Amino acid sequence: MKNIKTTRKNSNKLGKYDAHFLEKLSLLISSGFNMKHALTFLIEQYEVIKPSVKTAALKKVEEGISISGLLRFLGYRNSIIVQMEFSEIHGEVEKNLLESSKYISEKRKTFKKLLKAVQYPAILVSIFIVMLIVLNYTVIPQFKTLYSAMGTEIEGVVKSLTIILEYLPVMVFGGLITVLFFTLVVTTVIKWRDIQKQCSIILKVPLVRFYFMNYHTMHFSREFGYFINNGLEVKDILRLFHQQSLNPYLKYAAAQIEKELMQGSSLSQAVKHVEFLDERICTFISHGEYSSSVGKELLLYSDYTLEKMIMKTENITKKIQPVIFFILGLLIICLYLVIILPVFAMMSQI
Repeated sequence: MKNIKTTRKNSNKLGKYDAHFLEKLSLLISSGFNMKHALTFLIEQYEVIKPSVKTAALKKVEEGISISGLLRFLGYRNSIIVQMEFSEIHGEVEKNLLESSKYISEKRKTFKKLLKAVQYPAILVSIFIVMLIVLNYTVIPQFKTLYSAMGTEIEGVVKSLTIILEYLPVMVFGGLITVLFFTLVVTTVIKWRDIQKQCSIILKVPLVRFYFMNYHTMHFSREFGYFINNGLEVKDILRLFHQQSLNPYLKYAAAQIEKELMQGSSLSQAVKHVEFLDERICTFISHGEYSSSVGKELLLYSDYTLEKMIMKTENITKKIQPVIFFILGLLIICLYLVIILPVFAMMSQI
């Protein structure tokens, strides 16, 4: 098998139509179009492609560029490009185009689901921070000016509430900066270590462990299942994972699995020795080995893992929301008191 070169992801020149492009290309080929005519026709149809890029792409097609080479030029992910290179060798381009289209669509749906799960609490926190900033630049300065004009000072409860409202934004931003700085330091320190030590450190942190393990399990099962469904053998997939340089965890997992396979273990037993993969994936692989549908089982487990992460995120969100609402309620009460109490104080002096 030829050496597969992977590079950093280029900008996707088709945008959200990348999956659509592959699907239509597959349909044109199945309808009798040759590759050159199909590519020429499709490239001319997509207005999202910039004129200069379209001209360059059409020129490459005329020069006889391979489909994998054109996809690289159009900015597709390396996992798609590598699959096309394999399909060009094995002669299953049409099938691979359709599978790749489905794969891209599923990944996009996955991202939307995760985004939907976290966007509501993010909006609430943003509203909370904006309210604090608005209070400190509008309401509180007005009352300070009013008290100064009356020759009195803010005292008692009003003074305490005013101080809280003044310093709360600073505390919030300070907390966020501290968390970001701590995360950056920890991430930098972890990167200095090898993958095995990185995993041993990360897997000791409870909540981080859950997302770290399930994310990499989902990614591994989806990529592995995708490759198997496209006709690759396990040894070819492991070699592919070895040769890519974009995901060091996949590379490490491939090395561990290959080592166990050489000792006579089955794929399900070998995967169990990768510490950052959920052990429950082995049950699905074992069932797939028995029914000759490992690829299908891995893709199924990938969906299951995604659903588990979304449910966990939603559960955390449900617990955080009452706290955020409670804090927002206290903020509104504080604002109400800061406005009303000075009014009563001024009325008592009249």
